[in-house]
Amino acid sequence: MTETATLPRPVRQSDALLAERERKGVRTLTFVRAVALAIIAVSHWVVGASVFEKVAATALAAIAAVAIVVSVVLLARKRHVGAVGVAGSLIDIAILAALPVIWYVSVGGQAVPPAYMLKTQLSIMSLTLVALNALALRPLYPILVAAGAVAVHGALMAYILADERTVVGGYLDAIMGPALSAEFTLTAMMTIGLVGLITGYMAYTARRTVVQGVQLEVSNARLGRYFSPGVVARIADEGGGVTGLGGRTQDVAVMFLDIRGFTAMTEKLAPSDAVALLSQYHERMVQEIFRFGGTIDKFIGDAIMVTFGTPDPANDDAERAVRAGLAMNRALADLNADRSAAGQPAIRHGIGIHYGPVIAGNIGTESRLEYTVIGDTVNVASRVEDACKATGETFLISDAVQARIPADIAVRALAEHQVKGRQAPVRLFAVDG
Repeated sequence: MTETATLPRPVRQSDALLAERERKGVRTLTFVRAVALAIIAVSHWVVGASVFEKVAATALAAIAAVAIVVSVVLLARKRHVGAVGVAGSLIDIAILAALPVIWYVSVGGQAVPPAYMLKTQLSIMSLTLVALNALALRPLYPILVAAGAVAVHGALMAYILADERTVVGGYLDAIMGPALSAEFTLTAMMTIGLVGLITGYMAYTARRTVVQGVQLEVSNARLGRYFSPGVVARIADEGGGVTGLGGRTQDVAVMFLDIRGFTAMTEKLAPSDAVALLSQYHERMVQEIFRFGGTIDKFIGDAIMVTFGTPDPANDDAERAVRAGLAMNRALADLNADRSAAGQPAIRHGIGIHYGPVIAGNIGTESRLEYTVIGDTVNVASRVEDACKATGETFLISDAVQARIPADIAVRALAEHQVKGRQAPVRLFAVDG
């Protein structure tokens, strides 16, 4: 067996998944923004008060569309997602600032009291754009648009109040006549700001939910590397089973399997070819391990340590371990047939299984835990697999395993084997088939 180094990953898998979901959210918002721009352009051609308004609104939409195209390209390349989101929010603010001016010029400009600019659908558009910016699940975007909309309203109100033609009146005068209601405008600004904060908080809450979902997804993916799918589903449903520091004593079947002559096979291969060979072998073996409910304890170079009976023991753990070993031998035969057809050398391996008590649980520290089993049973199982080399057998089990398997599994008794580190010898059986 050879130890392989574990390389640190520069980006955690959970961060990568969250970043991808953020990118999809910004992309959705960008497409919705494009549709909104198309509606703005078309609606102005339908209800626009002048040719200037129609052309100006279309030109504004066209300029924004160019920015959207650039955004889509960057999102497709997975680059500058945050910058694209902020740029989109700034586009929305620019539209809110430009449209009232276009509408004002369209209906007569200086011939019309400037209070007209705050008598349009500006507030409704502002609230709509604030809500749309929450689609990306980034609190910054709706809050930024809300702040921009409030600033636009404030700037327009300051401009209107500075005009000598402006008449300040009550709500009814502002609605029915040319007067400006400062109270009504301030109320609209406060409403937009409040909606921005609320939608920002909703986006924050939704984002936290996504983060928790991503963390659960990553956790299940990690469990899926070691446990069979059924065990993963049970652990996920119960929310526990293999969490927390500590362990418990239980009886399990421990299996070791190791490729024979792996170093000699790969010494003339390129590193990528050696990894491909190992992945090819592991893929076939892991499929059979999971099919019989085994748990992968760890990969040790070209070897695999497997347990049957973790996290929960069962009466047929030893039997399932042996049947898995037989299935793995058949899978190796199929793999070697494929390799022979491709002109590649056959792979040989050894399998050893022992059954007995272990301590199973999370071993390590709070910052780095590993679910594993430790104890004399593990050591004996490793030595049983080592004995395959001395006996020339492919598949060996201990007497503790042989006593727990049904008669339909054919075995041959071998001589007792002295296990390193143990005074009492171990009775070995070769599994045929």
